[in-house]
Amino acid sequence: MPDASSWRCFVAVALGEELRASLAAAADRWRAHPNTSGLRWTDPDGWHLTLAFLGDTDPGRVPALLAALNRATGGAASAAYPTGGLGAFPSSGRARVLWYGMEDPERHLRRLAAAVRRELGLPPDDRFRAHVTLARARHDPVDLRPFLESAAAPEGVLDVTAIHLMRSHLGRGPARYESLAAVLLGGSST
Repeated sequence: MPDASSWRCFVAVALGEELRASLAAAADRWRAHPNTSGLRWTDPDGWHLTLAFLGDTDPGRVPALLAALNRATGGAASAAYPTGGLGAFPSSGRARVLWYGMEDPERHLRRLAAAVRRELGLPPDDRFRAHVTLARARHDPVDLRPFLESAAAPEGVLDVTAIHLMRSHLGRGPARYESLAAVLLGGSST
């Protein structure tokens, strides 16, 4: 059981408001599809691209974590990534997660996530897939194949100019997320 004084933290890239709005409008339509009835939809206000999950974290470690994130982003440049497309983990026929993807043909996001994990002392994640979690299965896995074959995801752009050290606030209702600090690509905190 986590210590009551610890924080549940992760590192993420925030979605811009235009992308968030177009994706939220599409998700409102997708909820009516019969194959999505077994999903619990996430709150659009909390949508983000997770680079690394830290879990229970001592709040006193925040300055050291920010120093590590500054090192991880020091050589990274701001960039814009095309978005679009839907998928499911672990598979579309037995989905536990419905996601919206980011294109990363040059693997810059993958390298950024790897640098963050390395500087934070976390093991590598060879399965990293740049995505936003839209919904999770309520109970049993869901067959999303008919939905994924017919759903048209909005295209957009994810502007990556900073990464955020985030804190999760869990409890009743959807999780709430708080940005503890932003680290600009190029290595400075705000």
